[in-house]
Amino acid sequence: MENARAKRKAEILVVDDEQDMLKVLSMILSDAGYDVFTATSGKEALSKVEELLPDLIVLDIMMPDMDGMEVKTELNRNSFLSGIPVIFLTGLNDLSDKMKGFGFGIDDYITKPFESEELLARIASALDRRRYYEEISMTDGLTGLYNVHYFQKLITQLFNMARRYNSIFSLAVIDVDGLKVINDTYGHMVGSHVLKRIAMILQQSTRDADIVTRYGGDEFAVIFPETDASGSGQVIERLRDRINSECLSLKDKDVKIYLSVSIGISSYTNSIESEEQLFEKADANMYKEKNAKRGDRGQNDG
Repeated sequence: MENARAKRKAEILVVDDEQDMLKVLSMILSDAGYDVFTATSGKEALSKVEELLPDLIVLDIMMPDMDGMEVKTELNRNSFLSGIPVIFLTGLNDLSDKMKGFGFGIDDYITKPFESEELLARIASALDRRRYYEEISMTDGLTGLYNVHYFQKLITQLFNMARRYNSIFSLAVIDVDGLKVINDTYGHMVGSHVLKRIAMILQQSTRDADIVTRYGGDEFAVIFPETDASGSGQVIERLRDRINSECLSLKDKDVKIYLSVSIGISSYTNSIESEEQLFEKADANMYKEKNAKRGDRGQNDG
C-alpha cells in the first residue's frame, strides 16, 4: 500500500482572492513537490473541491463572496468532503477568530505574513495526521488491505482525473468462488484463512502502482492506474493462474480446498458517465464468469 501511495504527489487546493498571494503560495508549494490547484473565490473553491478531492486545502478567511468560515461550513455538510484537512490563512491574529475556526473543524491556522518554512511544516504535519487516521479508518482488519471506504474515495479521484485529463484506468472486481460453502462446511475460521490467502496473492501478483482493496464479504477490487483493458487483463490472467494453483490443506480434517475466483474487468472510456457505472460494468462481467462456471445463469454464488 505504501508503494502505491508514495507514487502520487499530494494535491493541495489554494484559495485566495489575491492573485499575488496565489502566485506566491503556488510557487512555494510546487517547489516543495506538491501538485497545486488554485481558486479565487469561495464558490469556485467548493466546485474544485468536489472535482479534485484534494489532499489538503489552504483557505483564506477574508474573501468577498464567501469567506473561509462559510466555505468550511459547506464542506462540513458533506461527510465525504468534511475530512479534507483545511489550513486557514488570515491576515488577522485574533485569538477569538482562531478559536472559532477550530470550532469548524479546521486543522491549523497560519497568519500573514508567514515564513515559507512554517507554512510547509504545518502542511506536512496536517498531511501526516491525515495519513495516520486514514491508515486506521481505511484498512480492512482481516486482510490488511484497503477497505471499501478507501476504494470509494480513490475511484472517485481517479474517475475525476480521467475525465479532466482524458487519462485511462481500469478496475477489476474479484469474487471468491464457493466461500459460503466453505464457511458452512468447515467454519468461518477456515473461510477467513481463504480470504487472507487470496489477499496475499493479490498483493504479490499485482504491480506496485496497482491498488488492491477488500470490497466486502467475499469480494475484492483492484484499481489499475494508467492502464487500459489489455494491460489490466495481462495482470489478471497472471493473478488467476496463481490463485488456481493454490490449495489449502486442512490437516486435522484431511481435506484440501482448491482456490478459485471469478473476475470482471472494466476500463474507463469517455462513454462511462460515473464511477458507479464503471464498477457496475466490472461487477456484471464478474457475474457472467461466475454463472458460466456454474452452468446456471439464474443464481448468484454467496
